[in-house]
Amino acid sequence: MSKPKKIIDNPTSAELLKQFEAFESLEALYKAFPFARRLFPKMEDAFNEFKKIKKQAEILKVPDQFNERFASLGWIAYESMNMEVMQKAINIHDTEGKGAAEKFLADSYDEETLKWGILRFNGNRDFRKRIRLTELARDDYLAGRYHACTPLLLSLLDGLVNDVSKHVGFFAENVDLTAWDCIAAHESGLQTLASILTKGRNKTNEDAISIPYRNGILHGRELAFDNKVVAAKCWATLFAARDWAGALDDGKKEPKPKEEVSWKQLFKQISETNLMKKSIEEWKPRISEDIPYLPFEGDVSNLPENTPEHAVAVFLDHWCNKRFGPIADALLYFTDTPKGKKSGMARQDFGRHVPVSFKVLGVDDQAAAVTHVITELHFEVDGHEKLKEVSVRAIYQDLENNPSVRSMPGGHWRIVQNSFTDIIYAPSL
Repeated sequence: MSKPKKIIDNPTSAELLKQFEAFESLEALYKAFPFARRLFPKMEDAFNEFKKIKKQAEILKVPDQFNERFASLGWIAYESMNMEVMQKAINIHDTEGKGAAEKFLADSYDEETLKWGILRFNGNRDFRKRIRLTELARDDYLAGRYHACTPLLLSLLDGLVNDVSKHVGFFAENVDLTAWDCIAAHESGLQTLASILTKGRNKTNEDAISIPYRNGILHGRELAFDNKVVAAKCWATLFAARDWAGALDDGKKEPKPKEEVSWKQLFKQISETNLMKKSIEEWKPRISEDIPYLPFEGDVSNLPENTPEHAVAVFLDHWCNKRFGPIADALLYFTDTPKGKKSGMARQDFGRHVPVSFKVLGVDDQAAAVTHVITELHFEVDGHEKLKEVSVRAIYQDLENNPSVRSMPGGHWRIVQNSFTDIIYAPSL
């Protein structure tokens, strides 16, 4: 019988561990030949930095450790779950017991966690359709009405999986909730969780339960399901399903061909990493008040190119003129979406409320790759002007769409769509 695979065996984690092993072999060779130290004196610094990175990589083990303790209780690890929460839950489980750990996990699904979890629904069409009902479930949950939110969340979960898979719902016997290189969709994740939540509940039960057994709850056999732990597990499962849907959007249903990393590529990566580190250390944020051309309105070509404010101004100019193709090109995407589909999504999202003009008020350089550009958007609503101040998040990426330092050549600024959530998804302004 083959040994069950772990999440750390997922290709992304496994490849990183493989590179660690290769780097350790290189370090052994470097130390074995004294002349290598004379030829490459700065390699010692690289090896010291590597040791720190390897220590931080211990975090790769956390999802497996979490599932080993909590999957049978109805909790699983998923990509967007807070890693510190996972680690602390593991520690509480091992020191104080599973009851205290479950209480801690349930308490972690607070208003802020739900806010950001639901906000991510905007990135998927099937989830976006259900935001209204999800927000009603959130209101019930935060008010302690667990009897109301739990059946609704189970219903939403079933329908979402049906729509995303285009096959069957979450609680169907033949559902496939696995995906390649995904924490939530690992075989120890959602697939295992579905088998637990669909267990038959053939007798009416008046005792409190701690797992949201779908059949018992929706068929009226579980009469004491209305507690925070059960409801929180429904939220956790729903958010894990969102990560599974994201993996499918990324084309991770099937494995991708492996790419071998050569020694030359490895040395190149080390060199680029050192250059990146130096650039980050040298970077300093600007003071908005000291930028002479701000506040700005008018011809966007008058703004300095390759600055976040220029990228945002160009984006807003496209929006004012309903150029949805360029809008789609400028947005930051977390999935490999076809260009035609991107344009259609941009038209759907940005075509509802279109500004007539805008002004760039200032900038807030938050990191070497991140700036918030403060803007003022002007709308016409029923013959009246309406102003909306928006902090637009812009991220600098390299040619492979990885975050980079703005001083590195060849990069581009991308606009984060969530900056406009309160406008583009609002029923009215």
